[in-house]
Amino acid sequence: MAMILIKYGFDHPAEKIKLENSREDDAVVFIQNGVFWALKKEVKNYKGNFFALKEDFLSRGYSPEDSVMELVDYNQLIDLIEKNEKSIG
Repeated sequence: MAMILIKYGFDHPAEKIKLENSREDDAVVFIQNGVFWALKKEVKNYKGNFFALKEDFLSRGYSPEDSVMELVDYNQLIDLIEKNEKSIG
């Protein structure tokens, strides 16, 4: 079980590699410009439990209803960091 941080948008090759290698029990957290993935239903084609940082998502002009994944705040992000034994960034 690992936490995978995605901080870049769709066209970044490293982010696609991280998603392609994620596993069912991984927490995949989208931060910074990575939150644009939260607009794409196709992200569900990858494995993992998906979360987007709420503050980053809302600061880009979107509302919570626009997200296809759970939005988490900073406290919940810290909980995810503590819960997962490995981090991939």
